[in-house]
Amino acid sequence: MSESLRVAVVGDSLTFTDATGPQLPDHPGLWPNVMARALERLTGREVALTVWARPSADALEAWLALTRDRHLMYDVVGPADVVVLALGSFDHAPRGIPPMVEHVLPRLRPTWLRHTVRRAVRSWHPWIVRARGARGVRTPPKVFAARYGRVLDQAKGLTMGRATCVALGPTSHRARQHGGRHPRRAESETRQLDLVRTHGWTAVPVWELVEPFADRLNPDGVHWPTEAHAAVGDAVAAAAAGIPVGGGA
Repeated sequence: MSESLRVAVVGDSLTFTDATGPQLPDHPGLWPNVMARALERLTGREVALTVWARPSADALEAWLALTRDRHLMYDVVGPADVVVLALGSFDHAPRGIPPMVEHVLPRLRPTWLRHTVRRAVRSWHPWIVRARGARGVRTPPKVFAARYGRVLDQAKGLTMGRATCVALGPTSHRARQHGGRHPRRAESETRQLDLVRTHGWTAVPVWELVEPFADRLNPDGVHWPTEAHAAVGDAVAAAAAGIPVGGGA
């Protein structure tokens, strides 16, 4: 084989969690690993995969990481031949308790107060979502567009524009914690994928690949079963290899 194809994935917990829970990075059923194997078949090159991912990562956290985490910037994304951005789903989740409360929670003292408030937040959140008809989103559309656009440009800029850049659309959910509803899913997906294409990335719609397996989601109602990971991984590999996929740019 020729020199390894360096692939960097920047994402959230969907990159490392399946229907049974979080998995180790080398778990063969996770979509980034499915993607890597498929890319090796499609390109005839060995793939060197690196995944940066955090639970509930959103566009703001990705922006901060891509501008402050020098390891991610210059050791992971910068040298990559392929960059895959797998973020946005959490930004579009129905809003209940304001996100600012979640940022303050870990800093509350004493411990009993922090635990009490955390339990209250978890209990109230789905009720507030339902009371608002699940119409609110965690990140307002204009704010998301500005943040996510900067993330797209920063990630591509770190590669000096030479990498193949692929971005996944947002997923949906069947989660009680999010009120069990997602009425703005389609419009959020359209806005995000339009941004992806406008900024010169290849877009891969995700929910259409996952929805056939929605009855087998993780008990949390968010994370995907192995079959959905496989479908997403194959689609991302095809996009990275320049093979047209549904909805791709």
